[in-house]
Amino acid sequence: MSTTAGRSPDRRENPRWPGRGAFPYVREVILPGFRHRPGVHCGSTALADALRVRGLDVTEAMAFGLGAGLGFYYLDSPLLSPSRLFIGRQWPLEETACQVLGAPFAVRTENDPGRAWEGVRAALGRGLAPVLSTDLRFLPYWKTASPFNGHRVVLAGHDEALGVAFLADTEREALQEVPLEDLERARASDGQPLGFTGRLWMEIDAPPGPVDWRAAVGDALRRQARHMLLGQDGYVGISALERFAADVPHLHELARDEADRAWCFRFAYQCIERRGTGGGNFRLLYARFLEEAAAHHPAVSALGLPARMGAIAAGWTRLANSFKDLSGRAGAGAPDDVAALARELAAGERRFLEDVAARVTG
Repeated sequence: MSTTAGRSPDRRENPRWPGRGAFPYVREVILPGFRHRPGVHCGSTALADALRVRGLDVTEAMAFGLGAGLGFYYLDSPLLSPSRLFIGRQWPLEETACQVLGAPFAVRTENDPGRAWEGVRAALGRGLAPVLSTDLRFLPYWKTASPFNGHRVVLAGHDEALGVAFLADTEREALQEVPLEDLERARASDGQPLGFTGRLWMEIDAPPGPVDWRAAVGDALRRQARHMLLGQDGYVGISALERFAADVPHLHELARDEADRAWCFRFAYQCIERRGTGGGNFRLLYARFLEEAAAHHPAVSALGLPARMGAIAAGWTRLANSFKDLSGRAGAGAPDDVAALARELAAGERRFLEDVAARVTG
């Protein structure tokens, strides 16, 4: 049974049809008008895809920036692996972007698997592209045993007779064919870093009228500054980044053992340069947003924000490469120049955000 309508795409006419030649037949299963545009980060790519099918075509970078996507969460616990880790994006990115745009949205959870599946099928039937929270280790095309259950994908369609869903996922150009039982496992995961999230999904619509881009960009910039500057507990925002920078010279001593020390440095490298960040701990993606935003808000150019954020992103990449090197050197701690770079990045981000908070108005 299909929840969508319209002429089925012809695989012979579309060389990017998912799983070319893999289906015994093609049915009316893909949401009409759905177009996936590959990106670098799962959340912002999914957000842009979901808005595009509803008529608002924005780049991934614009989606990320409107969501005030920069963040810094620093966690330390002997129960974690590694025992000290950080995440460089703000968690409610998608919700924030919808608020800034005035776009209707709903965040839904459902403990019952049958009702959870009916919920996303119903959204497809209304012409929405549901954004699903999944654990990528249960998505077969990832071919990984590493848990990460905060991974966002878009449900573009399904076929009950074949028992498959078609997912749009970040940098992959083609839609991915996933057995429904694997998708259920991915949605039901209680793995790291979030635990069980209740089969979370988002339903996103386009704004009901034209977007006031100056107001939207200004609002997003101010939200970004508030999010990063208000937290003072050392776990969220600039205070977390400053605590992390203070710990960098001592990470080799704070780790549980040699294996954890190496993993702390290696994972830090991955969280800055890989794992869907787009490079530079998401700061390079944010710099691309600022380059676009300069056409909509005069303060962006007046404060030199794109170049400043580009320099910050480059600094994060240098730090990541140092961490990668340290991970392969037994017992090594961060030398003075690496520790100094971490402190400079924290200070540079604070100055950037304080300038935005003080000088960006409506």
